[in-house]
Amino acid sequence: MMYYLRWLIFHRFRLAAELCHNAKKLLNHQRDLLTDESIKDLQEAIEHMRQVMNQDYSRENLDKATLKLQEVGSHRLIPYKNPAFRENVEVGLFAVAIAMGIRTFFFQPMGIPTGSMQPTLYGITESNLTEEDRAVTGIKGFFYNCLTGISHHQLIAKGNWKLDDIEPAHKSFILFNRQTFKFKDLDTGETITRTITPPMNSSGQSYFGLNRISAKNILTKNLNYKPGEYVVNFRRESGDHLLVNRFVYNFRKPKRGEIIVFETKGSKIEAQDQFYIKRLVGLPNETIQINDKRHVVVDGYELTASNHPFEFIYSFNLLGEQKFAQKSQYSGHVNKKTYEEAVHYRNYPDFRTINNYTDGDVKHVIPPNSYFALGDNTMSSSDARSWGHLPGKNIFGTPSFIYWPFFGQPTRIRPDRFGWAFQ
Repeated sequence: MMYYLRWLIFHRFRLAAELCHNAKKLLNHQRDLLTDESIKDLQEAIEHMRQVMNQDYSRENLDKATLKLQEVGSHRLIPYKNPAFRENVEVGLFAVAIAMGIRTFFFQPMGIPTGSMQPTLYGITESNLTEEDRAVTGIKGFFYNCLTGISHHQLIAKGNWKLDDIEPAHKSFILFNRQTFKFKDLDTGETITRTITPPMNSSGQSYFGLNRISAKNILTKNLNYKPGEYVVNFRRESGDHLLVNRFVYNFRKPKRGEIIVFETKGSKIEAQDQFYIKRLVGLPNETIQINDKRHVVVDGYELTASNHPFEFIYSFNLLGEQKFAQKSQYSGHVNKKTYEEAVHYRNYPDFRTINNYTDGDVKHVIPPNSYFALGDNTMSSSDARSWGHLPGKNIFGTPSFIYWPFFGQPTRIRPDRFGWAFQ
């Protein structure tokens, strides 16, 4: 009791207590490096300091014990060459450990690479720049990209160019990829070099190409360009970057309609060791159908726009010219029959195979401890229609907050992305 009272009243006493604590800490850290004699001297000095502080306390005795401990410590302990640097490193490592703990157990960042969850969550999309579009490049383009996630990529041939060589992309100023393209002017024989910042795919690799449909802007060797012709001319809208809540399902089971994030490892999904994001539609032991009206039927009950949060998915019109005329391809959950109708009606290229659900009569019984998940954009989604049920153990979280892009992307159905309200 007297110890704590003295600690509260006397500043000198608090300094002595701190010295004693630090000396003991250093002794423990350096014990395997010190001689037995050094360890003994340090222990005796620390014990004497404790005795003075607890029993033989007086200002004179405390000053003598402090001086003795300082002398023994300076002779016996191994000094650190740069204690400030060491402390900064320790603080940095501690911060990294905290960040890793948060990522592992609480919130994990994730980027959306594809369009399978559009228009709820957007992946990377690309489109050709038109004559009316003004490409924003350079420093202005950099800040524009940082705020909106929109980048413009434009390169114009100044003569009769032939793409002679493409060098691998390399890091510039740590943060940016740079890639060099070498062209040969067929009229003069001159070699023209252009180094630009290419867009990157979901794996962080240099990537040129709009999509599998247009096959434009895919750069390969020996391509020829006329004067004034675009080598590259497109805009790229980044996918949503969000935080995944990793702890919510430790306390409850996933619910129908929730967006879930899960691992593909151990499932029937071809792409293993990846993270997928889909909407949960079917629960364990339920019977699932996708009818020819592009609605999911759960145990005979049809989900419609009146069932939250499926309002936007099922808000389409099946009559006449409106059959597949909703803006873009967001028009319910299609089975193979309605998918093929859409391909024919809208002249979509058939680049996906839906193995299951040939028509509305096909049923799927979900096993215990398993779930059924679909993309909101089922015209362009690899989901349970192809790989069946999802083991419940693979689900580890649900998205909670979109932290980038900061500002809306006006070409999208739901332009404003930042924040919580996206379910």
